Amino acid sequence: MQTAAVLAGGGALTGVSQPVSAQEADLGTWFSNVSNFDGVVDERGQTEVTIKVGAPGNGGRFAFEPAAVRVDPGTEIVWEWTGEGGTHDVAAEDDSFGSELQGNAGDTFTHSFENEGITTYACTPHKTMGMKGAVVVGSAETGLGTAQAPLVDREPDYGGWFEGTSNFEGTVDMRGREEVRIQVTTDGEAPAFNPPAVHVDPGTAVIWEWDGGSAHEIEAADGSYASPERSSGEWGLRFDGVGISKYASSADDGMRGAVVVGNVFEGVYEITTTHLFLGGSVGAAVLSPLAFGLFLWRKRLANESDAESGQAVGSTRASGR
Repeated sequence: MQTAAVLAGGGALTGVSQPVSAQEADLGTWFSNVSNFDGVVDERGQTEVTIKVGAPGNGGRFAFEPAAVRVDPGTEIVWEWTGEGGTHDVAAEDDSFGSELQGNAGDTFTHSFENEGITTYACTPHKTMGMKGAVVVGSAETGLGTAQAPLVDREPDYGGWFEGTSNFEGTVDMRGREEVRIQVTTDGEAPAFNPPAVHVDPGTAVIWEWDGGSAHEIEAADGSYASPERSSGEWGLRFDGVGISKYASSADDGMRGAVVVGNVFEGVYEITTTHLFLGGSVGAAVLSPLAFGLFLWRKRLANESDAESGQAVGSTRASGR
């Protein structure tokens, strides 16, 4: 791993270290004394993610916010100092990266994460107080829940679509992302899409991830699209235009979801028709005219070979004021 720390005044410090393996951590224990930890925030679909340093938590301004994030391989994490809580640093537990002690508002430290795995880190002076964090890359298992993203300020009118859908509490704001993931849970007493409703920008790829429960399809309420029947793996569509796409499980009518695309309050709906491409073949499904242009974004099988582990190769830079 090669790191480069950019110092105030334009200077640079470059160091070379041996590649190390991405750390597999017991995150439940790691976060046991972290007061602001409430789950892993799913930030996949973004090329850059910002984490605040010196956020409220742990008895003062001694927290990283969010404490834990899940990102795609290749994502750049930017830690940005708030200027609160004194001086802090960002130090990986496996020594794969580390910043200098900084305390000015606007100071930053950047590291990119290339390989799947889990890396835990802390602020050296305040680690015992609970100022700790973690970066989960790709599909690495954590054994922890996913933190709920914020809801939209204004709810669309679903026309009673979610009556009887027990886990619907509002529309999750996923705008600003290139990719959004929805968990498909079919085992247990409460099968559900999680989150059941998302608001995305036009052009966003939406990926559904099956959890290995009973096999079923995802079917659009108007019949305009349907996934293959499956119990594991992933299936996705890219949504274009403006409107609301409602869908449900073929196995349970109470298991419902919706994708809100663009500004549905303007009253303008663009109509397009697009063919889906499934597994590289043309004509696997054809969309009828509706308020979206959708096409298959990608499909992964459950038996997809594990990503190469072994080396956590990344690049690092820091800036201070």
